[in-house]
Amino acid sequence: MADWDAVGLSGFDALVYRQVLRDPGVPVDRHAEVLEVPTATIEATIDRLVAAGLVRSESEAAPAPVDPRSGLGMLVRERRTALDGVASMADQLAREFTAGQLRAEPSRLIEIAVGRDAIEARIDDMLRGATEQAVGTDTPPYVADGSSQVSGAELALLDRGVRFRAIYASEVLDHPGWVTRLSSMADRGEQSRVLPQVPVKLLIVDGSTAMLPLAGDTPTTTQPRAVIVTDSVLTSALQVLFDQLWRQATPLHLAAAETPDTQLLNLLASGMKDEAIARHLGISPRTLRRRITHLQDSLNATSRFQAGLNAGLRGWQ
Repeated sequence: MADWDAVGLSGFDALVYRQVLRDPGVPVDRHAEVLEVPTATIEATIDRLVAAGLVRSESEAAPAPVDPRSGLGMLVRERRTALDGVASMADQLAREFTAGQLRAEPSRLIEIAVGRDAIEARIDDMLRGATEQAVGTDTPPYVADGSSQVSGAELALLDRGVRFRAIYASEVLDHPGWVTRLSSMADRGEQSRVLPQVPVKLLIVDGSTAMLPLAGDTPTTTQPRAVIVTDSVLTSALQVLFDQLWRQATPLHLAAAETPDTQLLNLLASGMKDEAIARHLGISPRTLRRRITHLQDSLNATSRFQAGLNAGLRGWQ
């Protein structure tokens, strides 16, 4: 059974509507007789169906239905638009709710997540709640095995069109699986850059909520811990830190390359070690060295650095 409430119709409205569909052009009193209800009840229902755009306005005496693909389709679109507006209002109300909670209880500005599962769950919540942008920095070690896997929250964020910028320590690129992960993220729209060293892991969502790890609480600490900071001077300072690192970092070009030479050039420019590049390409180190030599020759370069410069001049990257 269709959920008629979803388009603003009661069960009885739907019953009358289906009766009109089956017997178009039949007088109102005949519908009342078939349904065994007073004529006035049918007339009131027909008025509602006319207002909903499901029955032609000039046919109340002998109601004629509008094609459901048009009439119901319009109702569905109107409800969808209204729900989108409610969803947008919910985001604004959530921000007002958070601000009110913080004024009433300032301790809510800081939250501590303890343990891998709690940290991962909090990251997931933050990413799924992002509406404008998310930024982050990443560097080993990791709190979980298989961390090179893309989470559902990350995919959902990119699929929603939320801007995602990330800075990775060059060491990340030497870990198996990470280049494949970053290539997949780049294909979906992530903007990524690399630095030789990244001072701290960091995630900031919409410039208002930030997470960073707590390290070295005690010599015997075995559980990873992270602090989540909301709407504070510290959050703003962390955003400034990210922006400064972003300006210093080198762009990563790991989205699908047009040619094997362009792919190799992008991997070299990322700062990856030869062993990691060979592993990612599925070739031996010796084959990789031959490909690099061939690439330098084709660019009339005597070094990798010069090859990168010449490739840039030729518009390869």
